[in-house]
Amino acid sequence: MKFHDQDVNRHEPQPQCLFLDSRQNVEMICRRLGDSSDISVRTLHLNWSHSGKTMVVQIVFLDGMVNNQVLEESIIPAIQAASPPEEDCSLPEYFCNQVLSAGQVKTAGELSGAVKDILSGCALLLLDGCDQALSLAIQGYEKKGIGETKTETVIRGPQEGFTDDLGTNITMIRRRIKDERLRIVTRSVGSVTQTDVSILYLEGMAEPQVLKKIGLMFDEIGLKTVLEGEFVEEYLQRNKYTVFPTVLNTERPDSIAAGLSEGRVAIMVDGTPFVMVVPSLFMDFIQSAEDSYQPYLFSSLIRVLRLVSVIISIFAPGLYIAITTFHQDLLPTRLLLSIMFQREGVPFPAFVEATLMEITFEIIREAGIRMPRNIGQAVSIVGTLIVGQAAVDAGIVSAGMVIVVAITGISSFVIPAYNMSIPVRLIRFLFMGAAASFGIYGITVGFVILIVHLCSLDSAGVPYMRPYAPYLKKEQADAVFRSPYWSSSRNKRNRRGA
Repeated sequence: MKFHDQDVNRHEPQPQCLFLDSRQNVEMICRRLGDSSDISVRTLHLNWSHSGKTMVVQIVFLDGMVNNQVLEESIIPAIQAASPPEEDCSLPEYFCNQVLSAGQVKTAGELSGAVKDILSGCALLLLDGCDQALSLAIQGYEKKGIGETKTETVIRGPQEGFTDDLGTNITMIRRRIKDERLRIVTRSVGSVTQTDVSILYLEGMAEPQVLKKIGLMFDEIGLKTVLEGEFVEEYLQRNKYTVFPTVLNTERPDSIAAGLSEGRVAIMVDGTPFVMVVPSLFMDFIQSAEDSYQPYLFSSLIRVLRLVSVIISIFAPGLYIAITTFHQDLLPTRLLLSIMFQREGVPFPAFVEATLMEITFEIIREAGIRMPRNIGQAVSIVGTLIVGQAAVDAGIVSAGMVIVVAITGISSFVIPAYNMSIPVRLIRFLFMGAAASFGIYGITVGFVILIVHLCSLDSAGVPYMRPYAPYLKKEQADAVFRSPYWSSSRNKRNRRGA
């Protein structure tokens, strides 16, 4: 599978070749980089007296981007100790094969390629009398170390997560998948940032139409800056006007390894620890990585609990509004009297009351996320308790509404994927409006529209509600209920995947 490397909005200058004079090349490169203050140039004079000439070698690099220890202890001493090459050996070939041993070495014959290598953290070696530069991959900039995941914590299972460095993330996948069919395609995206993006898949297992759609998607990207996966993810969203995510983001290498083994495609963007997986189905956002590391009965019950939490988070406020406004006869008499007694003196209808409480809860939750970690959690908890109790004491809202809003908010935290909890929170307000206008009938119509909308979505051409719409019996082994690893259905599926 080939991914075309082009940017529709990028103006490509005419290729400019390097000169034979190394000093002229240095001047040209510095001018191209705007004579930035972080450009370093080391000039070495090799006294090849018995050959009757002095070789000038220029090393150009950016401060802080290369490994100075490798440069000072390996590269420069090796160059200074070099002797003249044989007559039948060219200078680039001689330095690549016999002089330089540290780092990956490649040649660059054009100015644009040489400048790109310098910006990528390579050291550029310019030789007098040679119109080709040598690019030394000795990057040494600071990288974030491998640590625990911040958003997908588990009790049992691997504890390490991806980092901001693309090379480190690819290595973490290589450690887990030792299959010769693993393919990695890397290209640059963004005319200004030129961010490296890697596409990982298992050849023969990934669907060809999915790879084709991803390739076409990259051809459509015409951005100047790509700083995070969201810049690419919005191009992967075929359904542009839906609130539901069709691309799964994870910072767990084990989740990516599992997705690749199932025939999915992973997309890594340099500079972010979150990796995208396509195709991604609705049930993928309800499942957690820990489900595979716990007993199958416990995992299945937890998944059912998550689905119940999603239902509560969407429908609980709307049902409360509908019942207290239109369908009081559905409640037992004692419960109805208790709710009416609580609402006595409340100046707002149930819809306005629920809207005020839900907006207040969302504000407190967002404030807790954005505040410093040491005090954010305390502020969110204390703020919720104080505001809720004060609102009840002031007679602005009823105690029952506070309970419903609290249960709704807590249920939304059960959803493992944060980008799925956001649309659930938004849809909740739509159902509240439908309940305030038409009661349970409005909720029923809204539920039908929601199901139809979910069934109309797809992720990279794969139905979003699969394996339930369409219903596929062979894929039920790991849907809502997780079958044990020794079961026949799972073993057959694994044999087909191998």
